[in-house]
Amino acid sequence: MLRHRAADPSKKIGNLIFNPGGPGDNATVYVAYAEYAFGSAVVEHFDIIGLDPRGVGLSSPIKCDADIYNQRVSLYPSTQSGLDDLVNKYKMLGESCLNMTGSLVAHMDSASVAKDMEAIRVGLGGGKINYLGLSYGTIIGAEYAELFPQNIRAMTLDGNMDHNEDPTTWMMVQTSAYEIELVRFAEWCSTSSTCPLNGTDVLGLWDDLVKQANETPIPAPGCKVSGTCRENVTGEEIQLNSNSYLLFKDGLFTSWAGFGLALLEASQGNATLLSTTLAVDDSSDSFQSTVIHCLDFTHPKNSLEEIAYKQQLTAALTPHTNTTGTSNNECIGWPIPQKNKEHNANIHGTPPILQVSAQYDPSTSYIWADGLRTQIANSTILTRKGDGHTSYWLFGETSKAIDSYLVNLTLPAPNTMLDS
Repeated sequence: MLRHRAADPSKKIGNLIFNPGGPGDNATVYVAYAEYAFGSAVVEHFDIIGLDPRGVGLSSPIKCDADIYNQRVSLYPSTQSGLDDLVNKYKMLGESCLNMTGSLVAHMDSASVAKDMEAIRVGLGGGKINYLGLSYGTIIGAEYAELFPQNIRAMTLDGNMDHNEDPTTWMMVQTSAYEIELVRFAEWCSTSSTCPLNGTDVLGLWDDLVKQANETPIPAPGCKVSGTCRENVTGEEIQLNSNSYLLFKDGLFTSWAGFGLALLEASQGNATLLSTTLAVDDSSDSFQSTVIHCLDFTHPKNSLEEIAYKQQLTAALTPHTNTTGTSNNECIGWPIPQKNKEHNANIHGTPPILQVSAQYDPSTSYIWADGLRTQIANSTILTRKGDGHTSYWLFGETSKAIDSYLVNLTLPAPNTMLDS
């Protein structure tokens, strides 16, 4: 954990626990730069607590076999031998995590992290908790609200996830969000002077590129130099890896303009910017997402027929992104049982909880926000117009509304929509 003390102790309201999502992102990194990561009102009124969840960041980080992790297998095999390769890879990877880390890797689920938050609340004196969770951090927040509703003063869930859907529905909601945003990107890119593909049929180029790369992987020469990413890129990998470019339209590290450049270079034979990142050693933070995800979500059936059905379904409904919604196929061979089952959170007895959702979020669909809303007896949804994943770090009207709620408990009116 890392604590950033309230800038004005005389105005301190209490402690604010923060989780940036991931799963597996390090909260301590953001709290170390609290003046830049949080609004001034939050910095002034709260001791901000960054908890690196179990196995993450500074919290006894897990170890797994990097060589096994880096093996290339298709997450969407079309043959029995391909399915066997997929199952064997993740079975061996999970076993390596157990052997190299110990039993911790069986207890990194979100419900266990919520109980850790309660232990922190008690350890800090027992006052009511304030919580800001982004993306996967909304699952942790909802788990806490379900378990300890009476211990909450204020809770904001930004970029909501719904841990109460069957696997096929989850897949289709997730893939549809990505598809919608990809289409919106293509429309923007084809007409924007800031996009390198301005004037191009961007979706047509995308489809051709995916098809071409599935037939013959596209070289990624920059990865051959750095050794930190795969030296060529398949179409499946293009579809999986491009999502990160859609997260933030004008982001610091990824952006829509950067995505246009990545596609342009790939069409010219250099797919370095779309390559899969490799684990550089056995302590890499690459493993955490798989470990946590497979503890929180159902392991798919070890069935080639089931995989083919899901591919057929997504191809019919989301033709440009018809593999991205089934990325939890890595859990097919995972040897550690799911611990935190999908369920209706059925949250009662809390003060008002503020849910925040962008209209066009490529990773956490607006549908998920509504699904979680039905499980919280006392919640308000604040909607941000426009694109991108989560809203707090845009530092626009929505971020200010979140700060106002956390500090003053002032909720926006129901059905409020903000432009930024």
